[in-house]
Amino acid sequence: MTFDLSLQQILLRIVALLVVGAVHGLVLAGLAAAFGDRGPRFDGRLTANPFSHVDPLGMVVAVASLGGWIRPINIDPAQMRRGRLGLVIAVLLSLVAVIVVGQAVQPLRALTVATLPPSASNLINIWLQLFAQMSVVFALMNLIPLPPFSGGHLLQAIAPAIYEKVNARVTIIAVVIAALALIDRGVMVRAVLGPLVHAITGY
Repeated sequence: MTFDLSLQQILLRIVALLVVGAVHGLVLAGLAAAFGDRGPRFDGRLTANPFSHVDPLGMVVAVASLGGWIRPINIDPAQMRRGRLGLVIAVLLSLVAVIVVGQAVQPLRALTVATLPPSASNLINIWLQLFAQMSVVFALMNLIPLPPFSGGHLLQAIAPAIYEKVNARVTIIAVVIAALALIDRGVMVRAVLGPLVHAITGY
């Protein structure tokens, strides 16, 4: 099997996931704290530092498919004022935030063309387009109610007992997903999510 990504594409995808992960992790931890769970703050997750949120296997999946995930954030719905409903709201809003940020920075494309040399502006524009696409793919994939995706918290809210059993095997699940992503190289993601990504981003 050959991996048809250039070194530049791989690096751009890594940087894009670092930013996406920082936004998602910060917002999710912040919303959990706002709803009353101080755990993410004590765990050092209430930060925009991407390296506090990055997950190695999630990075592999992001490079292969533009999806991926962040390092799981421990959230206790029992500590949240709205309980399990608060957990669902926090997860959904944090994923919406990722898409919003991905789209909000797109006007920078015109600014870079007007102010920077062509070599630099072309590279930044490629990254901004990639960032917009990854923000949507990441958010949609993380709706999957299965750890290690943040959607695993949706399973935690709906069926806590099942979540505990599944989460005990999260490393195995993550390895399998990463292996499948490397084999598939994003073909399935493009086929399933491509039209929706284009509808939202225009790319």
